[in-house]
Amino acid sequence: MMRTTPNSWFYFISLLCLVDLTITINLATAHYCLDHQQSLLLHLKNNLTYNQNQSKKLIHWNHVHDCCHWKGVSCNKGHVIALDLSQESISGGNFSSLFHMQFLQSLNLASNGFIQFGTYSEFQNLKYLRYLNLSNASIVGEIPKNIFQLSSLQVLDLSDNQRLNGFLPQNIPYQLASLNYLNLSHTNFSGPLPESLLNLRKLSTLDLSNCQFNGTLPNSMSNLTHLVYLDLSFNNFTGPLPSFNRSNALRSFALNHNYFSGTIPSTHFNGLANLVRVDLGDNSFDGRVPSTLFALPSLQQLILSYNRFEGPLKELPNCSSSSLEMLDLSGNNFQGPIPPSIFQLKRLFLLQLSTNKFNGTIKLDNIRSLPKLKTFDLSHNNLSVVGANVTYDQDFSYFPMLYNLLLASCKLDAFPSFLRNQSTLLYLDLSNNQIEGIIPNWIWKFEFLMALNLSNNFLEGMEGPFQNLGSNLFLLDLHGNQLQGTAPIFTKSIVSLDYSNNNFSSFFPADIGNQIPNVVNLYLSNNSFHGEIHESFCNMTFLRLLDLSDNRFTGEIPKCLATSDRSLRVLSLAGNELSGHVPDTFPTSCALRFLDFNGNLLDGTVPRSLTNCQNLQVLNLGKNQLIDTFPCFLKNILTLRVMILRSNKFHGHIECPSSTGNWEKLQILDLASNNFSGLLPSSLLRSWKALMHDEDRSRFGHLSFGLFDNINLIQNFGILTTEFSNADKMKFAKLVAVEPLFVVDHIVSHVMEGVYGIGRYEDSVTIVNKGQQMKLVKILIAFTSLDFSSNHFEGSVPEEITNFKGLHALNLSQNSFSGHIPSNISNLRNLESLDLSMNSLKGEIPTELASLSFLAIMNLSYNHLVGRIPTGTQIQSFEADSFAGNEGLCGPPLTQGCGLLPPLASKTTDFDHGSSIDWTILSVELGFTFGFGMFIMPLIFWKRWRLWFSEKADGVLYKIVPQLDFVYEHHGGKKYRTLRWKPFSL
Repeated sequence: MMRTTPNSWFYFISLLCLVDLTITINLATAHYCLDHQQSLLLHLKNNLTYNQNQSKKLIHWNHVHDCCHWKGVSCNKGHVIALDLSQESISGGNFSSLFHMQFLQSLNLASNGFIQFGTYSEFQNLKYLRYLNLSNASIVGEIPKNIFQLSSLQVLDLSDNQRLNGFLPQNIPYQLASLNYLNLSHTNFSGPLPESLLNLRKLSTLDLSNCQFNGTLPNSMSNLTHLVYLDLSFNNFTGPLPSFNRSNALRSFALNHNYFSGTIPSTHFNGLANLVRVDLGDNSFDGRVPSTLFALPSLQQLILSYNRFEGPLKELPNCSSSSLEMLDLSGNNFQGPIPPSIFQLKRLFLLQLSTNKFNGTIKLDNIRSLPKLKTFDLSHNNLSVVGANVTYDQDFSYFPMLYNLLLASCKLDAFPSFLRNQSTLLYLDLSNNQIEGIIPNWIWKFEFLMALNLSNNFLEGMEGPFQNLGSNLFLLDLHGNQLQGTAPIFTKSIVSLDYSNNNFSSFFPADIGNQIPNVVNLYLSNNSFHGEIHESFCNMTFLRLLDLSDNRFTGEIPKCLATSDRSLRVLSLAGNELSGHVPDTFPTSCALRFLDFNGNLLDGTVPRSLTNCQNLQVLNLGKNQLIDTFPCFLKNILTLRVMILRSNKFHGHIECPSSTGNWEKLQILDLASNNFSGLLPSSLLRSWKALMHDEDRSRFGHLSFGLFDNINLIQNFGILTTEFSNADKMKFAKLVAVEPLFVVDHIVSHVMEGVYGIGRYEDSVTIVNKGQQMKLVKILIAFTSLDFSSNHFEGSVPEEITNFKGLHALNLSQNSFSGHIPSNISNLRNLESLDLSMNSLKGEIPTELASLSFLAIMNLSYNHLVGRIPTGTQIQSFEADSFAGNEGLCGPPLTQGCGLLPPLASKTTDFDHGSSIDWTILSVELGFTFGFGMFIMPLIFWKRWRLWFSEKADGVLYKIVPQLDFVYEHHGGKKYRTLRWKPFSL
């Protein structure tokens, strides 16, 4: 989880320092302005592009007034020494006049539209410059390197220029020793930090956050003894942490969201008595937490979340006098009981201990001793949380008024009774517990509640009424319960709604899309909703994700769902009873990433307009009744990773023209159970580059994508609150105004990431792997699968397949492949499942097959393979069924020894005997033919006899052949039962 906790008061102190620095500059304004100075200023004005309607300084510069009295200009003895053109809406122009103002000491061009200094190398002319602020100036390109050679410079602020590139010089000159403030945050600066950083001995503020710096921190940073504020967060730094225990003035220390690792010695924080904030979150630090951290007398914020710290927590020292206000230890490997001393930190207002291995019992009564507590998070441990012992209503007043309570996976069996009085709640998470019964009505009446998560409990109903509740919920997650009947829709402000995995059958009101028009994520899968999909779903203006899968919806797919250009990312209608054609109305602005219509009754062809969805990653049209050829036109979608067409009526060859593009990212392709034929084209196989990459850990994780482009949590939070009434806005403003900015930001980020599903959607599809149907709820980035089974492909197994070093599952069964198994199949070293059964492969099994150490499932049965089965640990672990139906095979695990193979029948016969007729045999054959005809004729001409015989014969075969099993298929709107081999059941 990405958290930002800006320390606004540290920035305020820094700004005061800057103001003080500016004031100390001699700004004694003379009563005259030297002519050449005025000429330079007017030349600068005339060569700048700025918005005159928004200008408050440049617009007033003219010949009439003395230039030393112009707004933004300060002089000393007629020379311009300070120039402030911040917030002047400058969008370009020529700045060369600046570099002729040789007495300039302060230059502020912050908060402008477009400034480019890449062509200027005259900064060295400003030898008296002490203050340079170019922050938020939309600078593009690189800053001239000679800026770092200004010997008088004390303040350099280049922050908030996202397109500004550069790096710190390897040899920072001693002349820059006067620099005490350096801010490069939110730029594109990169590279390692140089050892020469120690030359900045007076540096008090160093902010390099949100850049692209990398490498290890130089040990020379330990010599920056004047540091007060250090922020290196959101970079790519690695390695161990150097000691800063000589920086006795240090107050804020933020290294979060990097790749630091190793243990942290306790001595690193010795003597840092002024340290107020420590943020080491989202790194890879391990070992025990330095005991000296908890003993720092001024420490107010300690964030160690999402590292690998471990071990039990010891009792905290001096809790009664501690200044600690914010403690976040979530996402580590802490174990054992939570020390009781934590509940003696009287000033604590944020306590997050989630996602660890803490155990034992925690009584909610404990938080009574934390009167300032606003956020309490014990989720996802091995804790048993016991509800508060509240006897009388007045006992509620002894609990702190919480904003956020997160008790997921805490073995709760009921709603904590003290919640009734928590009128200020913003976020309540009681998911993954054992709460039974009815959701109480009072929980809908919290006027500020933004997010409610009650998922994965045993809830059976919802207490009404739901009218006029005044709820402002943004997120409601009730999935994974036993809720049934009518699903209520009672808040128009909802942004993310998850009713999936229940037993709801209808909506109230029925026009759900008109009731929640601003919903972004809507999960309704795995319920009992039925009837046609209501057209009002198309009225959800901001919809990014719609999941209606695994219900009983019927009728056609509303065309407006495909026509939508509302930036819909996810559309899943799988597992319903939808019929008709797939709408061919996908617009050129199609933003779909995930499209799943699997398991319906859809017919027709693959819509050609689908090629407009140029960002599509997953396409699942399997288990329908589509009749079409291979969709070569989709090769223009270069982002496609998963395509499933199994169990349809596709036909013909799968070779595509080379001009149609390449699926270089394709990792899962399922064409099984169709009528494809011909050869597997080599040119097509060679284009699947992703399958050729060997598996590596950098590719681990789940296939996902952003539901929003460049999402800004705070910006979207502001958009969402527009749904509040004016009165509610005032209440909410008063509620959050009493809390420090970094706390509000910390929690809003947490809530908003929940509202937007962490801003990402993790793909899921159902495939057949290792002979069994399996649902990949989260598709591993590294998982790869090819399934061509149950078609009419022929020819030899292409050599190109053996280049797929990253392949995990390969199924070529039930085709007409011939020839030998390629010997270099050993290249598929990540292969876990291989099925070549029911083909016409011949020759010996390659001995190289035994080297596939990850192979867990293999089926070579019912081919024409001969010879000894290769010996090897992996091969010998398979059952004999994997080799059945190959009469020429011998050796373990078959019982047939290689020395006992029967001789093959002779292909030549004696000529004399060949001309004779054996009348005894002939009479038997004639009798059999006549009797067989008497039996088979009714089967040919009488349908009822055919059905009776088929049913009885299938029953007998099912009993005597263990490899057979019944499957059910839909054809022509009817359901049929057929026998299939178990390894190839769909």
